[in-house]
Amino acid sequence: MVSSDRYSRPRATPRWRRVRDLPRFIVLALLAVIFLAPLYWMLSTSFKPEAETISIPVQWIPKNPTLENYDEIINSPDGKLLRWTWNSLFTAFAFTFVHVALCVLAAYPLSRMRFKGRETWFWFILSSMMVPGIVTLIPTYIMMLQFNWIDTYHALIWPGVAGAFGVFLLRQFFSTLPRELEEAARMDGANSLQILLFVILPLSVPVLVTLGVFSFMGSWNNYVWPLYVATSPDMQTLPVGLTSFSQRYVTEYGKLMAGTALAAIPVLVAYLLAQRYLEQGIALTGMKE
Repeated sequence: MVSSDRYSRPRATPRWRRVRDLPRFIVLALLAVIFLAPLYWMLSTSFKPEAETISIPVQWIPKNPTLENYDEIINSPDGKLLRWTWNSLFTAFAFTFVHVALCVLAAYPLSRMRFKGRETWFWFILSSMMVPGIVTLIPTYIMMLQFNWIDTYHALIWPGVAGAFGVFLLRQFFSTLPRELEEAARMDGANSLQILLFVILPLSVPVLVTLGVFSFMGSWNNYVWPLYVATSPDMQTLPVGLTSFSQRYVTEYGKLMAGTALAAIPVLVAYLLAQRYLEQGIALTGMKE
C-alpha cells in the first residue's frame, strides 16, 4: 500500500531547473530596478531639502528628510491642491461607474443574446477603437459648448464613457460563462435583467474590477481633455493643476516631486487593493468567439 504522504508533500524543484531559471530571474530583477528607480527617486526627492535635490554627487537617500515640501504645496495660499484632488477623485469614480455600467449593458446582449445583426454591431463598435481620440476632440468640444457644459463636471465625466475596449473585454469574458447557468435561471422564472444582475455579474467580479481599475487610471491621468474644458482653477483636475506647480516651482524639484507623489498615490492604492482581481481578470478573460 502506498503512503498518502507521498502525494501530500510538494515536490522539490530540481537543481537543473533552478539553474536554468537563474538568467530569467536576473533579467526580471534588472527590469524591476529600471522601472522602480524613477518612482524611488521621485519619493526620495520629495523628502529632501531643496539644497540636497541638486547636490553633487547624487544623494539617493535624504540626509535630512523633511515634510516641508508637502506642507508648502498643500497649504500654499494660492494653490488649490485639495480642490484639484477632489475634482480628480470625483470625476474618476463617476466616470468609472458609468463606463463599467454602460459596457456591461452593451456586452451582455452581444455575448448572451441571439438577434439579427449581432456580429455586425459588435464589429461596428470595435471599429471605433481605430479612430484616434484627437479626431473627435473638436466635435466633442463643440457639443459641450452647445450643452453649456464647459467648466462643469458633466464635461469631465460624460465624454468617453461609452468605450469600445470595455465592451470588447466584457463580451469576451461573458462568452466563456456556461449557458447552463442562464438556462437554469430562466427555468426558475428569471428574466434577462435578473440573470445579468444575479448570475452573470457575481461571476464576473475579477474582470469588472480589472475594467474599473483601467477606467479609473485613464480618467485620473487624463490631461488633454480637462485642459480644454476645465477653464477655471476651481474646476481643474490634478494633472492640469500640477502644471501650475511646474511653472511656479520650475527650479524647486523637491516641491515638484512632492506634488507628483501625491498625484500618484490614488492610482497606486487602487492597484494594490485590486491586484488579486486584476490577475484573475486578465487570466480569465478568454478570446472565445
